Amino acid sequence: MTTIPQPVASLTQEAFLLARYAGRQGRRPDGRAWERAASGLLVRPGLARRQHAGTLGLFGRGSASGTQHELDGAGQGDWAAVWLECKAREVLQKADVAVFAFKCLDLYRQAAREHPKATANASWWPILVSSEPTTESVRRSCIAMGVVLCEPEWMPLPMLMRIAGKPMADMWIDEASLSEFVRLAEPLVAPLQTRFRIDTEGNDLRWSLIEPTARDIGDLLFCQQELTGDVFDAFDHESPGYFERRCALLTDRLHAATLSA
Repeated sequence: MTTIPQPVASLTQEAFLLARYAGRQGRRPDGRAWERAASGLLVRPGLARRQHAGTLGLFGRGSASGTQHELDGAGQGDWAAVWLECKAREVLQKADVAVFAFKCLDLYRQAAREHPKATANASWWPILVSSEPTTESVRRSCIAMGVVLCEPEWMPLPMLMRIAGKPMADMWIDEASLSEFVRLAEPLVAPLQTRFRIDTEGNDLRWSLIEPTARDIGDLLFCQQELTGDVFDAFDHESPGYFERRCALLTDRLHAATLSA
């Protein structure tokens, strides 16, 4: 089974909890406050190098097109790197996914030109954090473009992959459901280096056309929704209040970011 780097799994879990519990306190959070709170999740083991909102490019490197891209946050460590886009809009659009995916690919292409071997051996994950629930078309767009979506309704795919990989997972959740989810998720929950392969010998960047179909994406979304409910039920039985306790700390973080906005 695909191994999800711990920084990616833990960050997406906390981004989901921030959106589900802290981000829905009666009204939509302020956009700048949401950026600060979500980018604050980058402070964690495994992401020693960090870049916050307002910085152009990626750790001092530009883009292949020469466009001055601004990310809402980025973190890099020995095992993984994440790029954040944070949205507190009433309705998240497919265009938001497309713009973020282009930013990441543009920065990725330049990194591949300058440091092909180091970039090919890395593990880079674009993560879009929305404070509001979204639509099936946005979810499909994220999966198709390799963007990890964190929003209030469904647990993020890397978080569920990490849970599915635990030795005791089949004691809490139906084994057949877990197996089907993992089968569908493995080719789609992956870093940019898997989607856009760098051939250091031929100096090429390749995107394979042998990839899951629209039906596969739809089946994965169904499994994601079902497994989210199963995981909540399991935690309610085995460890009541686990998510709510963690959320109390995240709510304080969003409150502090709101006061400073």
